[in-house]
Amino acid sequence: MLFQKILRNKFVPVVIILLLLVPGTYAQEEAAVQTEGSNAVWRIGFLEIIHQTFSSDDLNPFYQMTGTNRFKGGKGFFGQTVLDPEKNDLIPNISNKNADEHGSKDGFLTKLFSNIPLLKGLPPFSLEYILPTGYDVGIGLAFAYTNIWLDDTKVRAATQGADDAYATPLLRMASHFYMFSASLHPFGVPRPDDLDIFLGFGLSRVESTLRYGIRENPTIIEYASVTKTELSGSSGMMPFRRMGVASGGDSFGFILEFLLPGINEIIDNPFATNTIIDSTVYDSTYNDRGGALPSKVGMPGGITRMSWTYSF
Repeated sequence: MLFQKILRNKFVPVVIILLLLVPGTYAQEEAAVQTEGSNAVWRIGFLEIIHQTFSSDDLNPFYQMTGTNRFKGGKGFFGQTVLDPEKNDLIPNISNKNADEHGSKDGFLTKLFSNIPLLKGLPPFSLEYILPTGYDVGIGLAFAYTNIWLDDTKVRAATQGADDAYATPLLRMASHFYMFSASLHPFGVPRPDDLDIFLGFGLSRVESTLRYGIRENPTIIEYASVTKTELSGSSGMMPFRRMGVASGGDSFGFILEFLLPGINEIIDNPFATNTIIDSTVYDSTYNDRGGALPSKVGMPGGITRMSWTYSF
């Protein structure tokens, strides 16, 4: 029902608009061939940098999952998803996930792409097709894939100060975003040496895997004498808004875009059903928020994506 509601409220109006615009394209095709810059453009994005933020301090997914104040106002992912020179790694987030042995809980698409030889995963990229219409605007259809890796040791809230590692539940999460979107380009098909401004809507399949647990904790030695972890996996559909700016067609350029996910709860929270240790002990030790933990969480906020492009 949720998926149907998303289609009805977001995608159906966009598709109708596109269908109304596209017929004018055929009437202009012959003229467009002879008009510089008016032909359709393909744009490939690669070598991206991702910055993830959340709408408020309370909406960090790790805080939602655990109730632990160390994650309240915590950071999201920031870094390169392709070709990390410091680690000498082509797809670092995939390598982190594989090294943490999440493979058994991968979603369908992630598991499929893990069969790629040598890489063991799909490098993040984007592919967009922008075509003219019978009006002064262009329309674009795009597919993009990216991923993030959240490690509890790196996303803890800096405002909470230092604490012992055992005071924080162990969490390492890999999320894969398979995104389809439609966009409007108000100034038409991007031309060489011009800027392309665009906005649109999209729908993403998000496949997440999570290693979660409790570290060895001397304050509750009876329950956590050693570090204990388990694996969890989930998937869901996430609508998003998209806006940004890119360089024009014909050759190399750049794209800076902002993806604004909805509030959909798309990640299963394993702590809701399995706190690893006795739930009463867990709540008194880690759950600063109090009350029952949610069964599913989201990651509303924003994802800023910058990458190189090649247009033709």
